[in-house]
Amino acid sequence: MTGGPERPAPRDKLIAAAGELIGEIGWGSVSTRRVAERAGLNPGLVHYHFAGIDELRRVAAIRGVREFFQGPIEEALGHAEPSVAIAALLDALSPAEPRDSRLLLLYESLVAASRDDALRAEIAAPLAELRQLLAAWLTDRAVTDPEATAVTMTAAIDGYLLQRSLDPTLEPGPLIAGLSRLLS
Repeated sequence: MTGGPERPAPRDKLIAAAGELIGEIGWGSVSTRRVAERAGLNPGLVHYHFAGIDELRRVAAIRGVREFFQGPIEEALGHAEPSVAIAALLDALSPAEPRDSRLLLLYESLVAASRDDALRAEIAAPLAELRQLLAAWLTDRAVTDPEATAVTMTAAIDGYLLQRSLDPTLEPGPLIAGLSRLLS
């Protein structure tokens, strides 16, 4: 017997629904009822799979942060030329819509992490992994002080993404040029 495409498990559906809602309506507005409704599941399943809505929001935030950065960074770092890699990275992380729900999930998660030590630690870990990946790439290109350069680059990219959400006309060209000079 052949089955159709595999359907996501209820836990995964809840995590996806929570992530979408965090980006759409904000961290504090995400409730058990809203998540279950979005996922098309019984609200009791939230408490079956998670200790409560706070844990579900944390899990959704961590997954969202990892997905937002990991794929684009790994793909961009496949380019040998630093200016091409930086342009590819900014392009991948800068959706056409500055109010993209993935960006809003990131922002909401970072604000929530400032008040939640467990969430802060869980978000800090994948971000540190990403800086290490970038530092290793910079080391391979003989960039002076690759760890410091990786921190500078990620801080600049974070700032660009935040500013772009406030000013959609902001273009990445000047940042690409500045970071490229930093790497040369």
